[in-house]
Amino acid sequence: MLGGEKELLIELLKSFVSGNRLNKGELERLEALPDKTEAAKYVHFYKGAARQLAAQKLAASGQSLEDVLRGKKDGDLKALNEAFLADYDEAFEAITGSLEVL
Repeated sequence: MLGGEKELLIELLKSFVSGNRLNKGELERLEALPDKTEAAKYVHFYKGAARQLAAQKLAASGQSLEDVLRGKKDGDLKALNEAFLADYDEAFEAITGSLEVL
């Protein structure tokens, strides 16, 4: 996706770990609102970042959660949140470790 540009990859990775961290409390607050639009936008932001970094597991769980929040699909919101948050933590740790090596 980046055409072999290592410096661009490093900048994207740094941005992911030093930018706006996913906040479970904020996600739950937005999900508690009657209109789930803001919660869907919140998830969409992190899902998009995951796609840019080829963090496929996080992107997939984010897409599943976003689809339920937008009413495109039915699903267990609690289970989807748990999967999304766990995948975010896993990606965050992997990226942090990668930056130490790079």
